[in-house]
Amino acid sequence: MDWLAEFSSKIEKRKITVGVIGLGYVGLPLAIEAANNTLKVVGYDINDSVISSLNKSVSHVEDISDESLNDTLSKELTFTSDSNVLGDSEHIVISVPTPLTDYQPDLSYVEAASKSIGENLKKGQIVILESTTYPGTTIEIVQPILENISNLNAGEDFLLGYSPERIDPGNKEWTFKNTPKIVSGINKKSLEKISKFYKSIIDEVIEVSGTREAEMVKLIENTYRQVNIAMVNELAILSNMLDIDIWEVIEAAKTKPFGFQSFRPGPGVGGHCIPIDPKYLSFKTRQIGQPVRFVELAQEINNSMPNYVVSRVSELMNKKEILLKNSKILILGVAYKKDISDTRESPAIDIVEALLEKSADVSFYDPFVEELLVNKTSIIKEKNIKNFSNYDLILIHTPHSDFQNIDFNELKSIIFDSTGSFIITNAERI
Repeated sequence: MDWLAEFSSKIEKRKITVGVIGLGYVGLPLAIEAANNTLKVVGYDINDSVISSLNKSVSHVEDISDESLNDTLSKELTFTSDSNVLGDSEHIVISVPTPLTDYQPDLSYVEAASKSIGENLKKGQIVILESTTYPGTTIEIVQPILENISNLNAGEDFLLGYSPERIDPGNKEWTFKNTPKIVSGINKKSLEKISKFYKSIIDEVIEVSGTREAEMVKLIENTYRQVNIAMVNELAILSNMLDIDIWEVIEAAKTKPFGFQSFRPGPGVGGHCIPIDPKYLSFKTRQIGQPVRFVELAQEINNSMPNYVVSRVSELMNKKEILLKNSKILILGVAYKKDISDTRESPAIDIVEALLEKSADVSFYDPFVEELLVNKTSIIKEKNIKNFSNYDLILIHTPHSDFQNIDFNELKSIIFDSTGSFIITNAERI
């Protein structure tokens, strides 16, 4: 029996070991799901404190509770910061961060992970990149590193592919297990075995022809959202200038049963995906001398929304003859989306920064977020709803479900709802 046939036999018998590199929002749910599907899993991370916490059943990922982590740890799941264990894994998944540094993709974590794998790589192993990146990364960056360090040939001695993550933090309906999984390989053998692995833990697997196509999938998904959000944001600004209720317009347009998908205006876009992924696309297309002007314009519009929100706030306060300087302003919700604690790339940070520059006294209220730092300054957290009327203006930034229980109509403060999510008779909407 050759090693490919042996792999197929092992996965059918649930006898493979999965190594997951990077135990953040992407890697930890994958490790948990694989272990819950009776596979042996080794989670690897360079952060010793993360490893220590996970081994004590303390999760740092919002969608993974301490209880579910503890239950899974009783199965064949271990966490370590020793990269040597990767040599014992038939299947290795790279799920490390890919941040932007000075608007350039930073692949240092991917490169470091590839080097660690290469140093331990053996014939018969399968390597998958899941980190979000630009088209070409798998075959232009990961493959050469693995081959040069291991002296093995990709596609023959070991298999290689790419599968974009589709994690949506806080989404209870679409989870890691039931969200369709895009998979690819550098050749037919790689695709076949990678697809077989994911089919063993995920409900639906969709195969695409190559790694470039799979890498592009993630970018087009989030670029689509970026562009459409930008369009409706620009129309919201225009509608305000024309004294048109954009929210009524959107609700009416939604009644068309075809040819229209509803997007909502807001204070900008946040999280690690929508603000970041289109920039990977821009980086790659500029390398070939073809800037994506439409996408870059969308980014520009969405990036301008925090300042637009502040201008509307200033306008509202001027109507009430209240100076923005030294005024008391409460930001209601600072996470980038509802019912989570994640503040990565949240427009709230830019809004607070702009208000502070205008000498406003800014606090925040968020049941999910304990601390907010803006330019290394800790913003005061309001902890008592009873104090809301002490503020000159309340700016609703994140429509947490808990806020539905607040009777905004009883508050004396000026209210500006940048999300349009609440029916408040005395409030202005974006």
